[in-house]
Amino acid sequence: MPQKKMAEYAAQSRARRRALGMRSTEAVLYQREIAILDDIKDRLGLASRSDAIRVLIARTDPDAITPVDVAKLEQSAA
Repeated sequence: MPQKKMAEYAAQSRARRRALGMRSTEAVLYQREIAILDDIKDRLGLASRSDAIRVLIARTDPDAITPVDVAKLEQSAA
């Protein structure tokens, strides 16, 4: 696909997602975390890692997240 066509397709795709209220973000993750997302994606037959993240968010009660959870992240990074 020529460069100009690819850019047009990407712009159209972004516009469709924005019309649905979707936005994109970049996440920096450890390889182990990406492997977990890939496992969820494969096991559930999802189209993307983004869908796996959305499933995890849907299953999580944001009010239940505490500083203890943040400390677990810091420990796993060590």
